[in-house]
Amino acid sequence: MPLLPRRLLAAALLSASALCLEIALTRLLSLLYFPPYVFLVISVAILGIGIGAALPAWRPQLLHEERLAHYCLFAAASSLFLAVLCSSALPLRMPALLFAALALPFAWLGLAMSVLFSLHAAHSRLLYMGDLLGAGLGAVLTIPLLNRFGALDVVLIAALGFALAAWYLSARRGRLVTLAGLAICACVLGVNVSARLLDMDMTALAAEKPIVSALSAGGAIIDTRWDAFARTDLVDPGDGQPLRIYVDGGAASVMPQPASSTQHLRDIGFFPFATEQPARVFIVGPGAGMDVYFALQSRARSIVAVEVNGASVDMTRAMSSRNGAVYDQPNVTVLVDDGRGELRRSNDKYDLIFLSQVLSLAAERGGYALSENMVYTADAFADYLAHLTEGGQLALKLYDEATLTRALSTAIAAFQHRGKSDAQALEHLMAFLDERADMPVPLLLVGAQPFSEDDSLALGAIARSVGFTPLLLPHVLVQPPLDEVAAGAMTFVETIAAAEVDYSPATDDRPYFFQFERGIPTSLQPLALLTLLGALGLALLCLGLWRRSKSVASSLSPAYVALLGLGFIALEIYAIQQARLFLGHPTWAVALALFTFLVGGGIGSGLSQVRFRALLFRFPQLTPALVMVLALLWSALWAVMSRELNTATLSTRLLAALVSLLPLALCMGVPFPQALAEIAKLDRRGVAIAWSVNGMATVAGSITAVILSIAIGFGAVLWLGAAAYGLAALTVLMMRRAQPAM
Repeated sequence: MPLLPRRLLAAALLSASALCLEIALTRLLSLLYFPPYVFLVISVAILGIGIGAALPAWRPQLLHEERLAHYCLFAAASSLFLAVLCSSALPLRMPALLFAALALPFAWLGLAMSVLFSLHAAHSRLLYMGDLLGAGLGAVLTIPLLNRFGALDVVLIAALGFALAAWYLSARRGRLVTLAGLAICACVLGVNVSARLLDMDMTALAAEKPIVSALSAGGAIIDTRWDAFARTDLVDPGDGQPLRIYVDGGAASVMPQPASSTQHLRDIGFFPFATEQPARVFIVGPGAGMDVYFALQSRARSIVAVEVNGASVDMTRAMSSRNGAVYDQPNVTVLVDDGRGELRRSNDKYDLIFLSQVLSLAAERGGYALSENMVYTADAFADYLAHLTEGGQLALKLYDEATLTRALSTAIAAFQHRGKSDAQALEHLMAFLDERADMPVPLLLVGAQPFSEDDSLALGAIARSVGFTPLLLPHVLVQPPLDEVAAGAMTFVETIAAAEVDYSPATDDRPYFFQFERGIPTSLQPLALLTLLGALGLALLCLGLWRRSKSVASSLSPAYVALLGLGFIALEIYAIQQARLFLGHPTWAVALALFTFLVGGGIGSGLSQVRFRALLFRFPQLTPALVMVLALLWSALWAVMSRELNTATLSTRLLAALVSLLPLALCMGVPFPQALAEIAKLDRRGVAIAWSVNGMATVAGSITAVILSIAIGFGAVLWLGAAAYGLAALTVLMMRRAQPAM
């Protein structure tokens, strides 16, 4: 095979393997710790790439063609080491070691890509095309690979991909070493798939995870399933207790057991079924089937249950002899989808819409603070209310006082959008507390119609008779400070503003239901400081380059590639968030956005090499300016398209999302490789610096995007991305005026 095609194929393999590794590691760390660590994996990965990419500028002797294969083999070896580390108990005792090890394979990847682009700068656009096309292919392949093999084996598959890239980059005299590395990776993968030498130790997870306590108390895992959504475990606690399903070691869901019916019916979750006696029920997230069991006991005629985790449904059906076949009753329809999305695509109305997510420990709820939750937003509550019958109810089994207060705030915001005052909104709300549970569990009822005084007296009396404590009963029991809100003496906004924590309503634009800290969350403050220091370092770098070269083009080039990295990640994060609700499943949203941006960017980079090279050379500011305009236009178009195509089939929605994003993606793939080619004309080592700065800026952009989405909303992330590309256009215009060769 000729040299250039081999290099293109190697670049594609490196990127595909890196993306597979990155996504697999997000799944592993969601299991070992909590979902917010997904964000840290991405940040550490990009940071590692940036560090590795900078090394050739520091030590020019690393810029050697024959060493490329060695760098790829080191990336493969680092990936194997990560798999061993994650399957041991070390991450729990030494998390710093794990996060240091996370950066290793990506650092070797960054070094390999930096050297490859530096040595073949004239072909930057084609290499970048291979880079992005490979990453897009990796984004698509990772989902079926995770579904088939699980996260740990996908890490081993990524190692095999790195070793295969080494084969295509190796010189003849180094082929034997490369072949040995390739064989080792293949053997480790084959042995692990067949014999499970490496596996996750579920007793060595973060201390707050409920599955650790269950297994330590004598429970046993009887079934495990990996997929792109999560690792799902079916656990028998022993002593005749009902089976439980754990998703990523947390979010325990109890499977109904007919022999324990008396105990089940004392659960506060049964209260709205027993009192409302609904004929038509819609359940969001039924898990192991307890909520469906409640609906069956209330003799509901029609029950629709929508569960996003298909493994939970399969496990519950597989154990039908233990749970009374709750999912296989003639009046029960179980769908594997996003509950809110499914409801929005339906015209049906229900007497009861029920949401229940029981977390065993308050600490676990805190572990999900930075996770987006699209089912507990004011916009979601508006969707639920729109699908209730005239006398219907929305019932939420919550977690603690904080989540009850946030849910009250969110419900009131939903009624405000319907033109109701705070006092009128409170007439639609009831709250109860089960103090007999290990940790008191609250229940919030939201009525489509206001509750009358008779309703409050009747439901309050029933609650007390079965051992529940009423917390809010319109016209009967309204405790301070809500009594002043009910009397119209104070608004609810004023009430929550006086609280020490943030109880403001969650919205689709700011969907962090479990985030109660004001300002920048504590867990993000160190990263925010690092971002600030990184920006200062970039400014000092530009100043140093300017003083050394006296060239505006040289001094501004780091700022230009930094703005490109910042804008790219911000727009990508915004697009993923917008696609989640429209497509109905977070996995589909991430896969489609990554595929479109990466493959579209790769095609755009290739086209810029063969079709528009002269135009882009004359007007380098054209593409970043066009990206800014297209991003804002896409956001406006998306608002209309997602509303009009809301009821379309999944394939239609996927196609519409891809087509709408493609023009933006095509343009986003052009500026960076064009900058690399021009920077190489000034100084070949500048390519390594550009790769490093771009990677560091991407990390800073991801951190800044998360902080903005929490503090202001995702709309601010869109403007961050658009502004970054606008500033990039101005920067490259200044560079061109100062030095025409740029």
